[in-house]
Amino acid sequence: MAFLSTSPGNNALGGADIAAGAISGGPERFKLSDGETSIGRHPDCHIVVDAGPVSRFHAKVIGEGQAFTVHDLGSRNGTYVNGQRLTTPHVLREGDRIRISDIEFVFHGNSVPQFASGHSSEVTFSGSHFGIVMTDEEPESSRSIAPRVKYEKSADGLKMRATAEAKLEALLKINRNLGSALAVDDVLPKILDSLFAIFPSADRGFIVMQTDDDQLQTRWVKTRQRSDETQTVRISRTIIRRVISTGESILSFDAMEDSRFDSSESIADFSIKSMICAPLGDADGRKFGAIQIDSTQGRGQFVEEDIDLLSGVATQAGIVITNAQMHEQALKQQEVEQDLRLATDVQKAFLPQTPPKTIGWEFDSFYRAANHIGGDYYDYIPLPDGRVAVVVADVVGHGVAAAMFMAKLSAETRFCLASESNVSKAIECLNDRMSELEVESFVTFLMVVIDPNEASVTIVNAGHMPPIVRRQVDGEIVEPGKEQSGLPIAIMGGMEYEAVSVPIEPGDFLLLYTDGINEAMDAKDQEFGIEAIRALISKAGETTSIKDRIVEAVLRHIGDAPPFDDMCLVAIRRTERPHEGDARSVSTVDTIGEDDLKTSGR
Repeated sequence: MAFLSTSPGNNALGGADIAAGAISGGPERFKLSDGETSIGRHPDCHIVVDAGPVSRFHAKVIGEGQAFTVHDLGSRNGTYVNGQRLTTPHVLREGDRIRISDIEFVFHGNSVPQFASGHSSEVTFSGSHFGIVMTDEEPESSRSIAPRVKYEKSADGLKMRATAEAKLEALLKINRNLGSALAVDDVLPKILDSLFAIFPSADRGFIVMQTDDDQLQTRWVKTRQRSDETQTVRISRTIIRRVISTGESILSFDAMEDSRFDSSESIADFSIKSMICAPLGDADGRKFGAIQIDSTQGRGQFVEEDIDLLSGVATQAGIVITNAQMHEQALKQQEVEQDLRLATDVQKAFLPQTPPKTIGWEFDSFYRAANHIGGDYYDYIPLPDGRVAVVVADVVGHGVAAAMFMAKLSAETRFCLASESNVSKAIECLNDRMSELEVESFVTFLMVVIDPNEASVTIVNAGHMPPIVRRQVDGEIVEPGKEQSGLPIAIMGGMEYEAVSVPIEPGDFLLLYTDGINEAMDAKDQEFGIEAIRALISKAGETTSIKDRIVEAVLRHIGDAPPFDDMCLVAIRRTERPHEGDARSVSTVDTIGEDDLKTSGR
């Protein structure tokens, strides 16, 4: 006959209730005799210890006369004798210590151990007695676990619980750890590490969060298994979705028999015995995830008070996770803004840095993107024969995508104009090349070609507003080339475009602009309007003064309203006639007047 003797004392391992003797208040002794005494979590064992890291059949002691030998039964976490992991059977000697998980057994072969009242922390076994000891010294090999626990007796064996002191210390540690965490991936493991200290019976824990498309994503998992072992952790979506949708925590003493889960997938497939699951939410009460801890070691590993404890931790964790997400979003936003500032500098480099120095002509311009970078575009492009092409274009939309399309347009425009001297053919080439990109975008495009040796300009329009021209002689306002406008660039390949020639006398003024100017909105959603632009141009002045007058009026109209669209304009003024004898003998286009516009020959 054998006896298991437990100590009535506690205060071991830094003050935790550690002895099974706390179960009944008195010692229990198990006498060892010849034969086998098994130790493990299975109810058929002679000594039942139902704790997370203890295997079903963990170890055994075999008695043969006066000799007793301890054997490890292939346990997951090992059996230790005097601090060394047991690999072969060990013949026990007086005072030998056997450690299984957090429990130490002390072997006495010569006398029955006596238990003093008060603070004894030993339960021993010997040739006549066998018991359990927990000491204030933490074995080196157990420090990765090191929970501060007490063991409570139940019908299923010993249950491992964290003491009140251990729970308080873990909660304070959560406060410290979470208070300093600024990244979600730093927060999550700290939460689970602290929960494993509070719930020593937990075999695994995990945090699941919803994605933007309402899918469940496992963000972090922790198990008590050894690091060199692998295991597939399966998670029940039924439990997680139930907790998130109801916003209520779930405690199940035996999930396999829980009727709340019968209508869904078999919880038995997940090997869950006992579990607690609590929702994660932000400060506004929106639930976005859940924390679950569970045990596969037997029913009843958690008690009613545990659900309040986990719910409290989950509430705090949810707010900290939300704050960490906001912090990460703020960092990402800073990176985006930095990239946009760099992109703004790059886009400015695409735009002309100085106006062309063309004898007899003045140029001025204004550009302002709605959001850092824009889809409006203008350029002064010198042509091989001394002409200058002034281009204003507007990519549909604005922002990064429009700016990228604009960059491509800029390069292709220069290439096509350098490859083809006939400007209408060059724009047809440009349209074909941009259409081949098959990007769901298009560009309104206006080009005015200036020949310093001619008293006229050539206009090619692809779906853009025509230039506004003010005559110096009589102040007349005309908008030539409207009827000859073709489709915007990149809508369809194979299009033909027409070039028209407009006479320009000294003092005449031209304005090329995008719809961000005439459609500029004030706080009451009222447009600035083309009539306002015409009125401002009708007043005489120098090129720069007219441009500044228009820009100031538009900005004053907008006021404090947010930018509606990118804004771009180019002001051009002819200052003198070409010198006598400089005119070319052959013109590539026919000259037309304001009242009798004709398409150019090709």
